[in-house]
Amino acid sequence: MTRPGRLSKIRPVRDTVRGVIIFLAVLLTIGIWAPLRNKPERLPTGVIVTETYFGVLRYLTLRTELKEPEYRMHWIPDYGKGAATVLITGVLWAGVVLLTRKRAAEAKEGD
Repeated sequence: MTRPGRLSKIRPVRDTVRGVIIFLAVLLTIGIWAPLRNKPERLPTGVIVTETYFGVLRYLTLRTELKEPEYRMHWIPDYGKGAATVLITGVLWAGVVLLTRKRAAEAKEGD
C-alpha cells in the first residue's frame, strides 16, 4: 500500500515524461519540415545559384539565381515526397497522442 503523500510525488514525473515526449515530438516535427541545407555555387557565366532543400525527404527545393541586376527564384515541389512528409508527421503525432493522453482513471485521480 502506498501512502497518499507518496502518490502525489509520483504523478508529476508522469506529467514531466509526457511533457518531454511532446517537446521532443515538436523538435522532430520542425526537423522534418524545416530547410536543411543550402548549397550555393557559382556558374562559369557568373551566375550564383543557390539551392535550399526543405525537409528530410526534400519535399521542396528553392532554387535562386543571382546575377546583377537579375534575381530569379524557382520553387520546385516534389508532391510524392511532400505527401510522405505529411504522412510521417501524422503518424508521429498519432503516436504522441496515444502515448501521452491521460486515461479515464488517471483523470479521476487528479480531481
